[in-house]
Amino acid sequence: MTYAATTPAVEQVASARSRYGWPAGVLVVATMGSLLIFHQVWADPAHLTLGGPRHTNDPMVATWNLKWVPWQLAHGHSPFSTNAIYYPGGVSLSWNTLIPTLGILAAPITFTLGPQVAYAVLMTLAPALAALSGFYWLRRHTTRPAAAALGGLVVGFNPFITGHLQGHLNLVFVALIPVMLMLFEDLLWRRPRPNARTAAYLGLVTAAQAGISEELILITALAMAIPLACSAVVFGRRLWELVQSSWPAMLGTLGVFLLAASPLLVSQLFLSKHVELHSAHWRATLGDYVVPMHGQLLDPNWTHFTYVGGAENGVYLGVVLLAVLVVGIITSARRDRRVRAAAATLAGLAVLTFGESRPLGLPLPWRALSHLPALTSILPVRFSFAAYLVVAWLLAHWLDALLITARGRWRTSPAVLVAMAAVVAAVVTIVPFQVGAGPVPANVSFFTTGQSQALFGRDVAILLLPAATFGDASGMYYQMQADFSFTQPGGYALRPENNHAEYGPPDSPLVRLAAAASLGRTQSEDVAAGRRQLAAEHYRGIVVVRDAPGSASLIRLAEQLTGRPADRATGGVEVWLLPVAR
Repeated sequence: MTYAATTPAVEQVASARSRYGWPAGVLVVATMGSLLIFHQVWADPAHLTLGGPRHTNDPMVATWNLKWVPWQLAHGHSPFSTNAIYYPGGVSLSWNTLIPTLGILAAPITFTLGPQVAYAVLMTLAPALAALSGFYWLRRHTTRPAAAALGGLVVGFNPFITGHLQGHLNLVFVALIPVMLMLFEDLLWRRPRPNARTAAYLGLVTAAQAGISEELILITALAMAIPLACSAVVFGRRLWELVQSSWPAMLGTLGVFLLAASPLLVSQLFLSKHVELHSAHWRATLGDYVVPMHGQLLDPNWTHFTYVGGAENGVYLGVVLLAVLVVGIITSARRDRRVRAAAATLAGLAVLTFGESRPLGLPLPWRALSHLPALTSILPVRFSFAAYLVVAWLLAHWLDALLITARGRWRTSPAVLVAMAAVVAAVVTIVPFQVGAGPVPANVSFFTTGQSQALFGRDVAILLLPAATFGDASGMYYQMQADFSFTQPGGYALRPENNHAEYGPPDSPLVRLAAAASLGRTQSEDVAAGRRQLAAEHYRGIVVVRDAPGSASLIRLAEQLTGRPADRATGGVEVWLLPVAR
């Protein structure tokens, strides 16, 4: 008689493959997919950026921030406020997409290969790392790693992520959110380690996420409240016992978070004016759930414009995925209360994406919630981020059950095969398409070789033309090239205006004058007012980038403001020196 025995060594190898093989596979597949999506940028990441020639704002601001944070910290300064832009009033960067966590993490790349390369690396890694952390989270809720792998890929490459792949690094880099969910589960009921240690981990991870996107923390917290409320109904006494035994550690989490995030929070709450974004119109419509958005692999030529031109249309589910969700919930919710809780959560989040009064014109919950402290600037449509976490959980849960049913059978039920094919097909329908690339502004030696510092010194105000505006932030790129050696009146950031801000108050008269000059619409009285502002606010010079669009009109404007030709033409720019005020 012969027989096969499983030795301890074989068992260890199998265990290692299960423990490390699947996560490595998910990371490799997700990274390859991300490289395919961003392959145009990687043709020359130092000189190309996401989007096209007219898509400058979000990528420019992100690269500016990636360099600003470590640069300021290296020189012993706070990165949370500045007058480098919007001189002389400046702006609080703590109310903007500063992403200090990523600025610190990417500093070695930023200072060696440049912020453009750092930005490309982070944007490429973001979906892959989200897929990996999503896998680890879902692996706790499944018995088959393949099911968790599919769900993890949904976490990293869902339409919410697709809607922000052209520049919103703060909303694409979401890998810490599944980590927060795992630590919260550990704190509340899993208890794999002492609660004090878990509380410290959760506080630190949440603080790190606050340095990427506080908005996603709040959205995730609101999303978690729905299943917890459902659990309170079903497991009332048991849940109360868990909360009672966990609340000291939860307070510890809060304490660690407040301590670790204190530089950001103090700047926001005590040292800066609150910037409140008008978020009511950033909401979904019924059509957004079924009409493919620009960027979907299966329909890349369909440009579906919402209020914001598609940048916020991350709620897309599509007919196939909707059908899978509806059928799956109907067939499994009756016997599985976890699915019932997930379905209630998904429905609640979908309602929140419609904002205050859509789609039927009836008042919706967000009308009351949006006025609560800390929630005023959440964009309703972004609740689709949390909705896709629920979708990923449901798909992984169902595929897991189907794989268990099919295991070890030579002839699996056709219904099981059809169901598995439907789940996989639903995921395929939301795969992103590639993201285009466009050139960044050309290097200007006046800024890159230190000529600007040699001529003006540091921390002086100059009128840089073209001026950075909401429509074109390239002026911030030149400032970054010059290592922030000068301040300028232009910029692209949210600013407060009497506690009533959308994109802040109008640009300064000098910036508006520059915009008018590029259109040939300058008025003599506006030029005179600009001349007075230059003197009153102690500008040291005017610099016009010769190869910038509309440079001829901007040169004429500089000549009108000073009454003379340029004092110097050097390093790709023309320079007018202004007298030092006495």
